[in-house]
Amino acid sequence: MATILITHGVPITRFAPLQPNRLFYPKPGKAFSRKKLMELLPECDAVVACGAMDRALLDACVKCKLIVVYGAGYDAVDVAAASQRNIPVANIPDSVTETTAELAMAQMLTLLRRVCELDRQVRDKDSTRKLFTMGASMGVLPEGMTLGVVGMGRIGSRVAEFGRFLNMRVVYSSRGIKPYSVCGNARRLPLEELLQVSDVITLHCPLSDDTYHMIDREALKLMKPSAFLLNSARGKLVDEAALAEALEEGRIAGAALDVFENEPEVSKRLKNLPNVVLTPHIGSNTLRTRNRMAEECCVRILDALAGRKPDNLLNPEAWPEL
Repeated sequence: MATILITHGVPITRFAPLQPNRLFYPKPGKAFSRKKLMELLPECDAVVACGAMDRALLDACVKCKLIVVYGAGYDAVDVAAASQRNIPVANIPDSVTETTAELAMAQMLTLLRRVCELDRQVRDKDSTRKLFTMGASMGVLPEGMTLGVVGMGRIGSRVAEFGRFLNMRVVYSSRGIKPYSVCGNARRLPLEELLQVSDVITLHCPLSDDTYHMIDREALKLMKPSAFLLNSARGKLVDEAALAEALEEGRIAGAALDVFENEPEVSKRLKNLPNVVLTPHIGSNTLRTRNRMAEECCVRILDALAGRKPDNLLNPEAWPEL
């Protein structure tokens, strides 16, 4: 019988395939403290990582056969350190593709049609009458606009599909040229050019040393004054101080953020701006998606415990080849 640790109190019922193995998991909505993790990890054969796994925590994983990241993004896990300790790490990117892409589209339409801004104004009884004046409170139609997708992976390519459905032109930036099956008729551009030509820029790339603050003051200066920025990937892709400054000065038209540079802290400057949509990291936050994530974690763990190489290994060199 194996021992499996789930670091946070995520929906537990879909981890049933792991039984009759022993499961450690906290109460719903809670997380194990670092001290408790250090206590439990030495016993564990597998870990579902819903949060950070640094070198010290990995040192405690003395018998771990697999760490599964509960999601697509894996920057919170020190994969290089795991490789040094011969601990395989996998993620579950397919489970979050649709729901995160849908959120990006919700962000875009909410911004373009000023949904949050006008919702707040409608609730203000003193402003209601003027809101219903013909020609007031106009939004922007996405048809004919250029959608710039930064990172044409699973999520980015799905967002591109949604954009084409809305009759938007699509351009993208990525490390390599993507096949037509992924990018459709989207044109690949250097990031600087994408920022200059796009009306809506949506971020879908992982966080790394190369992508940290990729949207900084200089990048924001390249954007059109009428352009909108969306980020449902990782908060540290964007220099939030520079973004707040650009928005306050009217150098871009608006932004929608689901992730933040110092999460869970959110910049007061961004909170005070009417043309900013803020959500609390809800890209995968639907019950159906979270259940699917649990199911895919189970598949990875059961494969590893049976000696089968799991899908989506992030460090295949750590897998013991027979």
